[in-house]
Amino acid sequence: MIGQPDSVFKDRHYSLQSLISLTTVNYIVFALLVQVCVNCERVHWFLWVGLAGLAWYNYYTIRRNTEEFEEKKTQIIYAISLLGMALLYYLLGVVALHCKPVAAV
Repeated sequence: MIGQPDSVFKDRHYSLQSLISLTTVNYIVFALLVQVCVNCERVHWFLWVGLAGLAWYNYYTIRRNTEEFEEKKTQIIYAISLLGMALLYYLLGVVALHCKPVAAV
């Protein structure tokens, strides 16, 4: 049998599949929560319940794919995606509602 290099089977190339699916789920669920739970006058309590569930799902997914999320570039991409969710909240929950400020009487 022809000798195989030892590193062929030891090196694993981790794709970003779990990061892409995690980010996609985060954005879809967060956008739906903001659309349903935020209005001009208040934030509904269910937004916080949904965010807690999303945080639990993120923790579970990261723990399940520990090797992939140990890479520095994956951590940077994940952090940028969380900052993008804050921008999404601003765009959907503040700008898109066109709320008028309440006039003082």
